[in-house]
Amino acid sequence: MNLIEEIKLANGLILKIFDLSRTIAADTVKVEISFQTKIYLKESYFTDAQDYDQVKNTMGDELAYEHKLERSFVPQKNEDTVRDDLINTFKSNSLDYLAAVNFPKKMAMSILKDIKKNPYKYHPHIYSDSEE
Repeated sequence: MNLIEEIKLANGLILKIFDLSRTIAADTVKVEISFQTKIYLKESYFTDAQDYDQVKNTMGDELAYEHKLERSFVPQKNEDTVRDDLINTFKSNSLDYLAAVNFPKKMAMSILKDIKKNPYKYHPHIYSDSEE
């Protein structure tokens, strides 16, 4: 995983762009780019302290955003061009959204909604083999 670029966004977040590309065959590659940022959880994102506690107890103090773009079976000679195209596409389509002042709060609220909707996804049931 090679860090390509770090972008400081207007809302204070730092977006890191990683190259995860790898060779598939002798003359082809899978070009894969990962876009990542961390959001520090704040109680001010929530109207209810219990909601904040629920997200914090489930996810910790940081929320991780990651988005991947990839193209498979790219001829090796086109690897750099395809990588640049993927990065430019993401920047054109998503950078303003991630840089928005309310993005961290929206992400926290989205995670809260998912935790409430799918609690077992975040707290798997533990089975006991012991008999009582």
